[in-house]
Amino acid sequence: MIDYIKGKLVSKKTAGLIVESGGIGYSINCTLGTIENTGSIGDEVKISVHLNIKDNPFSVTLYGFRDEHERECFRQIISVSGIGPKTGLSILSAIGYNDLIDMISKGNYHPLTSISGVGKKTAERLAVELKDKLGKIESDTQGVSVNTGKLGELGKASELIGALMALGYNRLEADKMVRAISSRSDFMDMPTESAVREILRRK
Repeated sequence: MIDYIKGKLVSKKTAGLIVESGGIGYSINCTLGTIENTGSIGDEVKISVHLNIKDNPFSVTLYGFRDEHERECFRQIISVSGIGPKTGLSILSAIGYNDLIDMISKGNYHPLTSISGVGKKTAERLAVELKDKLGKIESDTQGVSVNTGKLGELGKASELIGALMALGYNRLEADKMVRAISSRSDFMDMPTESAVREILRRK
């Protein structure tokens, strides 16, 4: 089992990272928070990883996280029936794991339904099956959440991210642009069109 990969960061893209270690370049699919907070090209980095092996067709994929807490949260998410690694990565990219733990502990699964691949029934199942499991994960209070930081704003943020992606921006760029405007006191009251125009004016 591979616990982490330590080496030189040679590529940093929306989908993940490539880290060279021992002459081998490892392609690692990562959460947006991990991508955003992992150094610069050429830096030596250390990425906690989860190795996923799939049959029919056979494939081996590495998933990377900014620390062991995020990785453990990911493992608990994909332990729920019907939730695969890609959906698990999407959940942790949209909702920082500290926020997810807090949300699940309060039985508030509704923000999950705004995430691609997570319907109401899946969100309910996640909330029920993860309530006790996630409560045992130590919360990293210094962790950086990649969403707006407020669970009530998740739907609004996701809507704006979708609009920006439709305009040609990738997910990481759209996430950064939305977070830059989410601190406004009138953020929740802004119509989508007005918010998008304001975001583009700030570019």
